[in-house]
Amino acid sequence: MTNPVAESYDQIPYESHPVADTHPDRIAAIAGLFGLQAPDPARARVLELGCAAGGNLIPMAWHLPDGQYHGVELSGAQADHGRRMVGHLGLSNVDILHADIMDVPLAGEPFDYILVHGVFSWVPDAVQTRILEICAGRLAPDGMAYISYNTQPGWGLRGMVRQMLLHHTRGIESPVGRLAATRELLDFLATPVEHPLPGHEWLRQEIGYLRKARDSYLYHEYLEDSNSPMLFSAFMEKAHGAGLQYLGDSQLHTMFPSTLGDAVAERFEAMDDLEQEEQYLDFLRLRPFRQSLLCRGGANIRREIDLGWLAGRRFHSALQAERGSGNDHRWRSPGGISFQVRHPRTHRLLGALSAAYPRALTLEECLGSASHDGPLLNELFNLFVSGAVQVTRLENPPVPTSRPVRPRVSGLARMQAEMGEGHLATFRHESLGLDPVSTKLVTLLDGSRDVAALVDDLARTAETDPVLGAAVGLGEAEMQDLQKQVRTNVERLLQLFGRHGLLTGAD
Repeated sequence: MTNPVAESYDQIPYESHPVADTHPDRIAAIAGLFGLQAPDPARARVLELGCAAGGNLIPMAWHLPDGQYHGVELSGAQADHGRRMVGHLGLSNVDILHADIMDVPLAGEPFDYILVHGVFSWVPDAVQTRILEICAGRLAPDGMAYISYNTQPGWGLRGMVRQMLLHHTRGIESPVGRLAATRELLDFLATPVEHPLPGHEWLRQEIGYLRKARDSYLYHEYLEDSNSPMLFSAFMEKAHGAGLQYLGDSQLHTMFPSTLGDAVAERFEAMDDLEQEEQYLDFLRLRPFRQSLLCRGGANIRREIDLGWLAGRRFHSALQAERGSGNDHRWRSPGGISFQVRHPRTHRLLGALSAAYPRALTLEECLGSASHDGPLLNELFNLFVSGAVQVTRLENPPVPTSRPVRPRVSGLARMQAEMGEGHLATFRHESLGLDPVSTKLVTLLDGSRDVAALVDDLARTAETDPVLGAAVGLGEAEMQDLQKQVRTNVERLLQLFGRHGLLTGAD
């Protein structure tokens, strides 16, 4: 008998890409902050439940060959696609099993990290219970589990839209047909309303976002039969029942009331129950989504923050100094978030980390001194909590210090471009989106071409490829001008790829 959930994922595959917060190195850093020594991320045994086509798991296996990676996926089409990628890359340390989570045994060889992203809220209660039982039964003694899920009260607003879409698509069996009807209703809901009520402004923004959303997100988030957002307290009641406890959240900043202002921080000063605090912070944030980290119930978690823990760590950061910030010492993330530091040594630290990225450095390597004063550590802690600076236990990737004359990218990157994945996975488990120009350029970066040859090949291909031609401006410029445009694109993309450690090749 056909499983309707599996069929929907076969017809509308879920977007499969790296999720940085699920990386064992990120999880181990948060565990370390709270006094736990998580398993070595470079040699870990990792299980991902609901791994889609392996877009999150396969890059880990590629970059960390000493680990072992196992994925379970209900969709046969996505599991097959993932296995093709594994075979193409010749990886022996990763496997993707086409199976139901309910069939995963509760006993067996333990895993250091268990990852469950985009699954928990979208399955029935019995499967949720099974997920937590697998985590409790298969986690190594010092292992960590990551589970993401929709939360109330924040998802209640989105739930209003889901009810509208479910009503409009009732009686339509085909996933593709339901998706088309959903697009139709979103167009209708975008109709301007005279004398709008307060809720209409939120609805207008949400509908605008959903009209641009990918089919996979729209369908599986809003149209699947199961989508059960819950209070954090209800999730933790289930987790405690399985013998698990709350370590923290992958979005660390959400655990600190001070991020909502001094008044909120003051109200929480007398509260000494972390889980109660987390629940009431969700109320204030109207939080719609969580990425919770769990460990075994007997683990001895240290809740008092020791800033001295940071002094012996290694750090990496993709921040870049904002132009024109002068003495304001402002830095900007690749996602456009601005950060300001006040301590001159923190500014020097970020300058060293930015120049070294994606390599990681110790404080001594950045500052030339083992002396770490309080203001520096305070600012560094705030940057770590906000995600602007990351702690790592991994060895640095073998990247050149300058751009090679004949650059090339890894076999993983070329495969992702050639198979139309739409993104590249970096060593730091970030996802770089690809457009037609960057996709074609990646396929040419095999180490046999210098920049001039790359420009010539791209320009020549653009003459016969209408999509690439439109992307580089063919038909709008003379050939000489087109060459200049293509060179500008190539130089820009090579700088971006080099920034993220994706380039290797002969100097």
